[in-house]
Amino acid sequence: MKPEIMIVGTQHYHEIFSHSDPDEQFLDSVNILRDSLIKFQPTRICIEQEEKIQDVINDSFNRYNPVVFYKNEAYDLGFYTAKQLNLKSVIAMDWMEQGYGVNGMSGVYEWAQNNDVSFIELIEEIQSHHDKLSKLNDSYKITLELNKPESYKMDEVLYGQMMLLGDDWNISIPWLTWWYKRNMIMVNNITQNLNNNDQVIVIVGSGHVYILKQFLEASNKFDVMTFYDWVENNNMGGTLD
Repeated sequence: MKPEIMIVGTQHYHEIFSHSDPDEQFLDSVNILRDSLIKFQPTRICIEQEEKIQDVINDSFNRYNPVVFYKNEAYDLGFYTAKQLNLKSVIAMDWMEQGYGVNGMSGVYEWAQNNDVSFIELIEEIQSHHDKLSKLNDSYKITLELNKPESYKMDEVLYGQMMLLGDDWNISIPWLTWWYKRNMIMVNNITQNLNNNDQVIVIVGSGHVYILKQFLEASNKFDVMTFYDWVENNNMGGTLD
């Protein structure tokens, strides 16, 4: 028996509702998603917040009001589920420190615009995919789709191609090094002091699904699944045609 880890790749609610509020349809779908997470019966919930603010997260968790929609999936999904299952808190697993030479993806994108049309087309294809999903206005269905292999493998191809960009390795490798380090630290934080009977939910932006799944499976110490895998294996339905 191994610890079970379910990766739940989500939208970032603060981005999609930066200039608006969710309507009743979306909020109803959030409740359906919440019910699904509760059925998994997690003993640990990890959220995409920096580990260095765990004390702040603990305080926010204690003051959390389940009636409020915070436009933050860490709260709206993670806190809510943890409260319903009487967990003491959630685990802040993220790391965002940036060192010398890490300037985000802007330099990579600028270089590709002038030198690699196919890479720009891949970015646009992924963005179009996410825009199409957002129009569903259904958090449960969107989350299912984001956790399908055909969805998260698009991100794997993106970062795989990014390694090849540039007149020299300084174009893309510094940012990719930071990205891989960030996700390795997440994996370490997710798996600290797990028991064989633990069930873990990882709530994270969908761009992390492919790499967290890859890293967690590499050790062969955990039963790893995505939210989509779990729904399909438990005949819960709800996928799109």
